[in-house]
Amino acid sequence: MIAIDHIGVLARDVAASGRFLAEILGLAPGFPDGPDGEMFRLPVGESGALLYFPADDVPGQHIAFRVDEPGFDAVVDRLRARGLVFGNDPEDQTNLQTTDFLGGHGRVFFRDPNGHLFEVMA
Repeated sequence: MIAIDHIGVLARDVAASGRFLAEILGLAPGFPDGPDGEMFRLPVGESGALLYFPADDVPGQHIAFRVDEPGFDAVVDRLRARGLVFGNDPEDQTNLQTTDFLGGHGRVFFRDPNGHLFEVMA
C-alpha cells in the first residue's frame, strides 16, 4: 500500500492559510502541527493533508482538487459569497466562469493570499 501523507505548502501565516482553504472547500478545520505547533495541518478527505510550513518567501504552487458536483457548486457559492475572484481558465483566473473546458461539470481556479493557485473541478 502507498498513500500520500501530506503535501508541504509554504505560507506567511500558516493558520490563516489553512483556515482560508478549509472554508472555501468546506473542510473540517485543521490544527497546529509540528514540534512547536509552528505548522498547520489541513486534512483533505482520506487522501492525506496539506501541511503548511511558515516562510517569508512563498513561491506560488498549483494544487488541484476533484470534488463531486454538489461540492463544486458549494465551492463556487463560497467563493462568490466572499467576493473572491475566480475563473475557469488558468490564463484568466478572474473571468468568473465555471464551465469546464475539458467537459466536466465545472472547473474554477482561484488564488489564496499567498499566491498559490488552487483548482477545483467536478
